[in-house]
This record gives sequence, C-alpha cells and structure tokens, in this order.
Amino acid sequence: MNMNKITLTGRLTEEPKVTYSAGAEPVAHAVFNFAVPDMSMKRNEDGNYPTDFFRCTCWGKLAEIVEKHCNKGTKLLISGRLKNNNYEKDGQKVYSNEIVIDSLEFLEARVAKAQDAQPQETTAAEVTETEPAQTAAPTN
Repeated sequence: MNMNKITLTGRLTEEPKVTYSAGAEPVAHAVFNFAVPDMSMKRNEDGNYPTDFFRCTCWGKLAEIVEKHCNKGTKLLISGRLKNNNYEKDGQKVYSNEIVIDSLEFLEARVAKAQDAQPQETTAAEVTETEPAQTAAPTN
C-alpha cells in the first residue's frame, strides 16, 4: 500500500492568490504560503520557534472558500498530499514541492475581509464567523 498524506497546523504568510480558469464553468485555483512553527525545537533569542514554510494549492470550491475566508495570518489545519514539481531552467533541473490541499479546518474565529462589509449568506460548505472550527472539504 502506498500513502501520500500530510497534515499541518499553521498560518498563512500572505493573502491567498486566487485565479479562475477560462471557459463556460470557471474553476478557482488558490495558492498561498503556509508557516508551521517547529515546537519540538528550542526557541531562538527572540522567543520564536524555528519555522518551516510550505507552498500550498487547492482547487474548486475549496479555493473559493480560501478566497472568501482566509487572510494573511489565518490559522488553519490543512490536510492533503505532497506534490513534487520539476522543470529545467538555464539547463539545470529545478525541483520544488507543494501541498495540494484536500481539506482544511479553521482554528480561530475569522476576521472579516475588507470586502465583507455587508453580512453575506454562507452555504453549508462554508464557514461562518460563529463557527470557527468547521471543516471545509471539496465537494467533487
């Protein structure tokens, strides 16, 4: 049996970048960096734990939820798979990794984004401000 599963708790280090595919039914694609402190290590002189940074991506309804509810600093529990990418640049092979998110859970009450000035309806798959620990998973 083979397994490729990763689960992390951390915070977004930037606003997520969301794009939509062209076509009759556009599909959302979200990309963001995710910081995960290594609490098994000793704190540095500033009192912070060493931190690992991961590039994360998700698609479809999950990407739309990220776009609507996530900001820089949002604390999440994410689950997904590790994907290895490689390409050639100037004759050299370049390798990178990213986490393709299958599901996520909000670990704190969300802070409304600037465009959320008016209260909006949410669907069952989305998270409301009064339910910070809900799980969002793709519906496909």
